[in-house]
Amino acid sequence: MSIRPNPKSGAIGLALGLILALGPATAGTAAAAAQDPIELKHADRLPADHYIARYAIKPWIAEVEEATGGAVTIKRYPSQSLGKAKDMLTLVEAGVADMGEFFPGYLGDKLALSTIGELPGLVPSACAAALAYETLAKDGGPIDREELAPAGIKLLYVVGLPQYELFTSKPMSDLDSLKGLKIRSSGGTMDAGLRSLGIVPIRMGAPELTESFARGTVDGTSFPAASIFSYDLQKLSEYATVGGAFGSSVTFYGISRRVWDQLSPEVQQAMLQAGEKVTRSACEKIDRDNEEALQRLEAQGTTLVRLTSEQQAQMQRLYAPVAEDWVRSLEERGKPAAEVLRRFREAADTGS
Repeated sequence: MSIRPNPKSGAIGLALGLILALGPATAGTAAAAAQDPIELKHADRLPADHYIARYAIKPWIAEVEEATGGAVTIKRYPSQSLGKAKDMLTLVEAGVADMGEFFPGYLGDKLALSTIGELPGLVPSACAAALAYETLAKDGGPIDREELAPAGIKLLYVVGLPQYELFTSKPMSDLDSLKGLKIRSSGGTMDAGLRSLGIVPIRMGAPELTESFARGTVDGTSFPAASIFSYDLQKLSEYATVGGAFGSSVTFYGISRRVWDQLSPEVQQAMLQAGEKVTRSACEKIDRDNEEALQRLEAQGTTLVRLTSEQQAQMQRLYAPVAEDWVRSLEERGKPAAEVLRRFREAADTGS
């Protein structure tokens, strides 16, 4: 990061105040009055043109840079080029990155409440996931209070994913056919959901999946449909479920509070406004793409296993103890998991 010691009272703060006061027509002139631009580093694990990058990361960066008239520039470091996704909290704390992508399933106990989206049978859509998490993780919410603020992270925007399905090279027909399958999982909460169905979860990051799937180290993956094409797994996915609700995930993007506190109110406002806009626009596009991806898979020859309402009800019964165990284990550690689950369910129902 390159930033003046106190931009709120320095040239940058003054320039950005002028930007808001004079409007977009004079934004470039006002920004030029700043002696030094703010340069921030944004780190994430995704390929450069991943659909989440197209729908969320790139638009957010563009919105912020435009709103600040170029006084703020943000350089993106994709594909874990600044460090591993599992180390993102450390990378931001150490100043290697100023802001980054936080995938709770990779980050363990420090963001245990944030794995709420991975619970099976809970998330009906990407928008439901994103808006529910945003409600709980913005300033003053229970996830912010218990996890983000203590970790020194300020929420900027959220990407929710649709309910995960199974994509495998092995035949699937009913729930019994799932037992014993080795399926890639993103973390502990999703592991428990898969185990409840007799599946063997294999934990690994998404960048490792393509080679492991091709070699047969795993029989398949639990994923949103659109991600199959992002990681070029469509030829390996001979079978796919529809209606499985094997969990989901919520990825959020945050900035170091140390960096945040050095930014002027105008820059902070620009970032938050861009975040609210991108959170909503991205999830709508992701939900649309998910439906289209399933159609593309079927057209190319993937067998879609459409689970019946009776099978889905049976799965919900098997999933119930997973949520109960999640709440109990976190409550024993003093975390308000029951409150988070209740409020997430309410918000997800509203946002679906």
